Amino acid sequence: MRDLPIELICAVVQNVSATADLLHLRSVNWTYRELVTPRIFSKLYIKNSIQSAQNCHQIIGVASLAAHVREVIYDSRDNERLQLPPHNTDCSDALEVSELEEALTEAFCGITSLPRLERVMLNFWPSFLSQSGREVPESPFWFTNRQLAVLHAVHHGMQTSRMNTLTLNNVILPATCHDFVASLTESPLSHLSISVVSNAEVSTWSGSKNVNGSLGALLPPSNSTLKSLVLRSPQGLYHSLTTRLSSLHYPSLESLVLENIVFDQMPSTDGVEDFILRHKDTLQRLELRSCACHIPNSSTDVRRWSFIWQRWASELTGLRELIVNNDCHEYVLFDADRGYISHGVVSPTVVEDDSSSLQAFKDTIAVGQVVV
Repeated sequence: MRDLPIELICAVVQNVSATADLLHLRSVNWTYRELVTPRIFSKLYIKNSIQSAQNCHQIIGVASLAAHVREVIYDSRDNERLQLPPHNTDCSDALEVSELEEALTEAFCGITSLPRLERVMLNFWPSFLSQSGREVPESPFWFTNRQLAVLHAVHHGMQTSRMNTLTLNNVILPATCHDFVASLTESPLSHLSISVVSNAEVSTWSGSKNVNGSLGALLPPSNSTLKSLVLRSPQGLYHSLTTRLSSLHYPSLESLVLENIVFDQMPSTDGVEDFILRHKDTLQRLELRSCACHIPNSSTDVRRWSFIWQRWASELTGLRELIVNNDCHEYVLFDADRGYISHGVVSPTVVEDDSSSLQAFKDTIAVGQVVV
């Protein structure tokens, strides 16, 4: 192994994928170390444990290793679906949780020392690995507190970091924008993806129907850097009466993806519908996955999807791609006991008008025709 030609050594390294095997190769000699180090340290994985956070902090503190890190991934759990524990379950030790938050804060504040960092992914799960190796479920208080600590640390690092992509998964949105988000007036991000915990899941777990944070709470202040934005609620509908988007405008925004997001019953400058229209000069791609229109009660006039499609067709003249999964455009009511439920009395005429207006919008985009 030590005396092989460099071409063969390169081939060996390229065909090894397991981290443990790469670490063994790295220890063979200087040549292997030089070849393996850029590969094995290009992604830095942090588990939700004190030891892992401390290990990450140590790696960041070694300049020869930090120079290779391009992506930081927090608490990645392959093929795992978010499942919040029963209401107010808490088996955690307050002291250990506090030490975990401190270790994570130190690690993520250290991203300023990663000169080639491009991407950060934060996955939030309602449990952590204790120092004994046991997975410990958390209460809503500790979960949201840890989320706040990690987000604060990352935004601190973003002040001087060159990272351009931030992905947040399983976030419980606050009612108002955090100061550390609002103060980041020169955000480096060109791509931001936020996956939120649905209304129903949060209400069941927290025991409150009022935990319904703003979609704009974690969006950066208006800037010309952001080009791509994803807002998702993959495990159920998300609607917030506290959403305030009127102050947000991204003059370079080209792509917007919305999943399971509920539109307000009436358009307003604070709502999602008008937020989209504010970006008509630059928006080229719009994707809606299982979105819905909110109807306050069964006696309220329906804000039809056909009105939205027609409005967008006349104003989003620069749009080049529109994706609506299964041409899905629903209407929902809020039920105090069951949460957001489908509005079951929409007439066939409304359905037909919605479908034909959507198709007309798509046809307009396909031919590049301006609707007047």
